[in-house]
Amino acid sequence: MPTMQLLTPTEAAAMLQVSTKTLTRLRSKGLAYVMLTGGTIRFRSDDLASFINNRTIQCHTVPKTRPTGTTTSRSGVVDFTEVAAQRTLKKRKR
Repeated sequence: MPTMQLLTPTEAAAMLQVSTKTLTRLRSKGLAYVMLTGGTIRFRSDDLASFINNRTIQCHTVPKTRPTGTTTSRSGVVDFTEVAAQRTLKKRKR
């Protein structure tokens, strides 16, 4: 039988990079643990590894599209780059 490593709550929290309070919340939500005599709680390192693997999410990146400079208004589609270009052509009044 292979030897399994039992971790204290402090060690398990350090492995998951959470506080012991968060570890207690995770335990109440289904994180597997071992109850020894006298109410001592330990965590198997294999259970923590599978907990991490089950919660790993693959990132799906979507290419960003650049804005075209047009938008819909009440009167229809307006090209704001064209409007801005016309404003820069006008001379300022002093």
